[in-house]
Order: sequence, then structure tokens, then C-alpha cells
Amino acid sequence: MNQRITILYFSPTGTTEKVLTAIAKGIDAPFEVINLTHLQARQQFQTTAFEKNDIVIVGAPVYSGRIPALFLETIADIKGIDANIVPVVVYGNRDYDDALLELKDFFEARGFTTLAAGAFIGEHSFTASVAGGRPDRNDLETAHQFGQTIAANIAAFQKRPLSVKGNDPYRQNPPAAPMAPETNETCNACGICAENCPVEAIDFKDYSIVDSTKCIRCCSCIKKCPQDAKAFTQAPIKAVQQKLIDNFSIRREPELFL
Repeated sequence: MNQRITILYFSPTGTTEKVLTAIAKGIDAPFEVINLTHLQARQQFQTTAFEKNDIVIVGAPVYSGRIPALFLETIADIKGIDANIVPVVVYGNRDYDDALLELKDFFEARGFTTLAAGAFIGEHSFTASVAGGRPDRNDLETAHQFGQTIAANIAAFQKRPLSVKGNDPYRQNPPAAPMAPETNETCNACGICAENCPVEAIDFKDYSIVDSTKCIRCCSCIKKCPQDAKAFTQAPIKAVQQKLIDNFSIRREPELFL
């Protein structure tokens, strides 16, 4: 293959990164990585133009049925000059609603052609009791095979429009009340939470302080803390966690659009 392969993603808890990497490995060609998870990386991101035959595998987690706005704002000026896109979303076993369509539309409006698209499942940010441990081995094997299928059918995929699930206008969510994880006494001030917060909401001098006006509820700090020192303890989040456990614990499988 002569195509330039790039994976471009926002992945606070690492699930999207795992899926996109598996897809790229399935295509079986060298690939570049543009990781826009951390604030500094987003601030340093330069307007990028992709050219004919380039393939960009782009992914993000689904937040309330949509793509995180800060990710789309970062790449707003990206351009595709007859370049190819594979949009991928990762959701916590409830639903991806309009997120995949939103991501596809975003790139097509900037000159990209959609080759294929996918919706994969990752452990829910709010609770490991929903899709715990996912993407698992089966998910990543599906992602790898998805990449192989794309590589074997690029010429055919370029010649036809692709439809995915979702509605336009996209789902509208009311503004969320500021809320952030709380820190318990097991915190040993290792700093992992602050180092991995994608919006730098955690104080680098006192890791117990989290700015709720910056927090996007990605739960990176909760998932990555080796001491289990951070958690959402507020009643509204607890209610959502229980609703998820009660209604969305049955395993769902990836959906591929080819």
C-alpha cells in the first residue's frame, strides 16, 4: 500500500486508542499517531491537510450521544484533499446515538471520503459494572479484521457513498451542572490523575482539588488512579450509574458500516 495511514483520536480512558490501533494494525501498513487527548497536544496541534489516498482513522468516545466538543474544536480547520476517512466511536454500552454520523459529517464537510465506519464498546466511564474490561480480546480482533477488510477493499469503498446510523439534527443535551470527582483519604499524591486529565482540571499542587467548571466527566482520573482515590459521589451521578447498571448491562457488539 502507498497510502499514508494516520490514527487521530481523543481518548481519556484509553479505550478509543486501543480500538483505533487495532484497526490500523489490521490495515497492515506503517501509521502515524496524532493523540489529542491532552490539553498541551491540542494547543500545539497545527492545521493539517491530508491528500489523495491518505487514510485517517479518527475516533473519540461518545459523551451523551455526541462527539466531545473540545475534540472537534481542535480539528476544526483540518482538510482532506480527496483523502479517506474511517470514523470510529466508542461508547459505554448504552447507545452512540448521533455521534458516528456527527463525526462522519464533520470530516466529509472538510473534503474527506468515508471508506468505512464503526461503533465499538468500551467500559463505561461512570461504572466498570457496564461493559467492564472492554474493548476486550474479541472487540480488538473485530477491529483488526475491520482494518483488514478496509485494506482489501479500498478501491471499491471509495466509489460509493456510505450511510451510518444517526439523526440530523443531532441530539441536543442540556448544559450539565458543574460537577467533579471527589478525592478520598487513600490518595498518596502520586500525581497520575493530574498528569492524565485532558483539561488540566486537577490542581498540580493539591491533587484533591478538581475544578468542576473544567471537568468534562471523562473519568480518566478515576480509571487511572492506582489507589482508587477518586470517585463521583454526588447523587445525580450515582443515579445515572444505577440506571446504567439496571438497563444496559447486556453485552452489545461492535457495529461496522462497510
